[in-house]
Amino acid sequence: MQILNKDISQPNFRSKAFLADHVRSILSFYYPQCIDASGGYFQHFKADGKVSSSNSQKHLVSSSRLTINFAACAKQFSDPDFLEAARHGVAFLRKGHRNAKTRGYAWILEDGQVRDGDNYCYGAAFVLMAYARTYGAGATEIYDYIEETFQFMERHFWREEDQLYVDVMDVDLKAVSPYRGQNANMHCCEALISAYEATGEKHYLDRAITLAKRITVELAAQCDGKIWEHYNDHWLVDFDYNAGDTENKLRPWGYQPGHFTEWAKLLLLINKHSPHDWLGVRAKALFDKALEVSFDRDYGGLYYGFSPSGEICSKGKYSWVQAETIVAAALLATQQENRVYWCIYHQFWQYAWTYMIDHDQKCWHRNLTHDNKTIAPSLVAMGRTDYHSICSCIEIINLLSE
Repeated sequence: MQILNKDISQPNFRSKAFLADHVRSILSFYYPQCIDASGGYFQHFKADGKVSSSNSQKHLVSSSRLTINFAACAKQFSDPDFLEAARHGVAFLRKGHRNAKTRGYAWILEDGQVRDGDNYCYGAAFVLMAYARTYGAGATEIYDYIEETFQFMERHFWREEDQLYVDVMDVDLKAVSPYRGQNANMHCCEALISAYEATGEKHYLDRAITLAKRITVELAAQCDGKIWEHYNDHWLVDFDYNAGDTENKLRPWGYQPGHFTEWAKLLLLINKHSPHDWLGVRAKALFDKALEVSFDRDYGGLYYGFSPSGEICSKGKYSWVQAETIVAAALLATQQENRVYWCIYHQFWQYAWTYMIDHDQKCWHRNLTHDNKTIAPSLVAMGRTDYHSICSCIEIINLLSE
């Protein structure tokens, strides 16, 4: 692998002290400047790292992810200020995004008003996770919000006949989009794991296992074990959906190797709580396939997407992809007692440390070109949060502490 020379000293990436310092460093970019006294968080930032006063948009996913960041750090560092920041986020989810009549959550707000009131299962999953993580960090007063959100998802998104969640409903929760996707279900699985870890209530873990098997075993059988993103309303693979749109922010065409490694992480987290042989087998297979097809042997890192024929169709290097690959490698190395995955872990950390991390602003670049050049910031509907990098580091800290 070719690595361009950069004069950046590299720390011990398996040190809990390094990981904790890195999390604090990232969070210093956001806190306290992202706290909006009028409610929620500022989600958009200028090139110089300062809050953008020209963009008042607040996305449900980022409102939730920033809450999760603060909650995770409050628990990790026993920090009351971070817990207060997480409670601030929960309050805005309730008062800003939540529709008191339908109990749904608006997708996008702008200038304090609803710009897009549709109900996305992807968004509800992060709301559930925000409540679970904040409760787990010590905000015991919000315990009921966890089950409330789960029951909302049960009532409106869950389809018993499919054993999966639908993606989008209109503002009145009456019309259902025919689109079906694995991504929303993947994040529902992630949120349900968090709900189980926070509460110990087994029905959350049981549902997470159901989703994991449906997506990574049963639906993946349509694609020789690989996970396609898009399906029709009968959960049959739709290779034509968004054909050619390989950079779509939420529904890109092509296989997403970052989702292969992210699913590997989730399967191994489930395996920690409820061991089953198939979880480790599928986690390893998905992770290995992602690296086999999408590892860039010239410039490092994992490409964003590949086609059904196995050709790279999106050459960008996204930060979330590298972060999820790092934590999945650590889990594989530990659970399967295979040092090869520790080597992969170090290789991806070296790549991220050299190219992906903005050492001046402390946070991670959202994405890079294939040869690791910085891409000028552009308007991103979901804003900026560093959710994947922060939560991956904390997950690894917890793993190293076991």
